[in-house]
Amino acid sequence: MRKRKLLSYEAKIILGLIFIIALIFLPFNISEDLIYLETKIENFYNKYINIYPLWAQLSVFFTPFLIYFLIYQIRKNRCSYKEDIIYDMKWKWEWSKDEIVNLQCFCPHCDTELYYDTTKSNYNNLDISKLDFICENCNKVIASIPNRDDALRTSNNIKKEIKRVIRKRIDKRVVK
Repeated sequence: MRKRKLLSYEAKIILGLIFIIALIFLPFNISEDLIYLETKIENFYNKYINIYPLWAQLSVFFTPFLIYFLIYQIRKNRCSYKEDIIYDMKWKWEWSKDEIVNLQCFCPHCDTELYYDTTKSNYNNLDISKLDFICENCNKVIASIPNRDDALRTSNNIKKEIKRVIRKRIDKRVVK
């Protein structure tokens, strides 16, 4: 379902032409208004901005562009980071803005998607819960992760680890 547009392209062109014709034939003295505006801007600059050195004036102008560029580079590098080996398993994911989505784990040996099995063990009257990640091709347990509740907690732990690795990489770049 698309959003309905107010005016078609043809209507916008016709309105633009009518506006240009109105500017030409209506008794506006645009040149005097532009000169007046120019003097107002020049007076404001001389009174409030010219008192600072040129490097400070330029830094105020270029700082937002620098911040935007840095944020763009960080996002671009984050989006290229889509897989890693964590807890001896290969994890792959996608990015949706700043969130990790479609997180999946694969066998590091045969690259088959792993399935998990929740097991509870009773050791000295302590209930120990863990997730076993099992590869069907290799027919073995690739990793076991301690877990209290379910796979969601492990998934959140992996997401936190991914974000920690990203922060670590950013910190290394800043230090250099």
